[in-house]
Amino acid sequence: MSWNKKVNWEEKDVIKYYVDSAWAFQMFWGPDMHYGYWEKGIKTQKRASRRLNERLVQRIKITKDDYVLDAGCGIGGNAVWLAQTFGCKVVGVTIVPEQIRTAKRRAREAGVEHLCKFELMDYMNLTFPDETFTVVMGLESICYANPKSDFIKGVYRVLKTGGRFAMADGFAAKESYVGNEKKLMGRWMDGWKLNNLETMARWKTNAETAGFKSADYVDITKNVLPTSKIMLAWSLFSIHWHILDRIFEIRDYPNDALWYQYWAIRKNLAVYGIFWAVK
Repeated sequence: MSWNKKVNWEEKDVIKYYVDSAWAFQMFWGPDMHYGYWEKGIKTQKRASRRLNERLVQRIKITKDDYVLDAGCGIGGNAVWLAQTFGCKVVGVTIVPEQIRTAKRRAREAGVEHLCKFELMDYMNLTFPDETFTVVMGLESICYANPKSDFIKGVYRVLKTGGRFAMADGFAAKESYVGNEKKLMGRWMDGWKLNNLETMARWKTNAETAGFKSADYVDITKNVLPTSKIMLAWSLFSIHWHILDRIFEIRDYPNDALWYQYWAIRKNLAVYGIFWAVK
């Protein structure tokens, strides 16, 4: 099975992390707070972030007739964009109350509140009836699913026959880690309150076991590297902590995740990809 850490972060830890840190990320990233997708012609982080939304949608071909569940919707960036761009109905769920309030405000200001609905709900325990949605998607939110095999079963249940699931996220590059590799991955994941990551191949296996008739993925690590480097640069504001950590192994300090995420990717311990499946 894929690698799991010894530390078990609880829901309250994840909520606190996003309440405490979201304002800083939102200032730079805008409503789409993820690594983004860098390619020729992309010059800003905000444009790269929106481009990832576009690339994910291209895989599942969303139209105005779709009914979309945005699992881990954050402050509604993707949900509002989907409603504005395609005219489809979207339900966003998150466990962070502050995000619900912000997402509702953003939908209202964008004039799509009639298309967007936001609910305080754990995507591990979806309360929607069977076969409710035609699309379920997640942008850097599904990494928090635990266990991920149960999450994909829940997605399968709420999707209509022929429905599509897609996610863009970080993945483990190996089934297991030892020594310094395990320590590095652990420090990165602790910083973002993550419990585990699985490989893209294991995601495919889990999807097929859940009943999906097809599943596939593409590695886009090279397209997120510019953002990873930006995060590394931000982490240098805490360079004194990084130095002290090498001597005293500090448990937690400012910007540690920004430092370790880069080295996890640089050392090929983690990858970033788009995964999709069809019911």
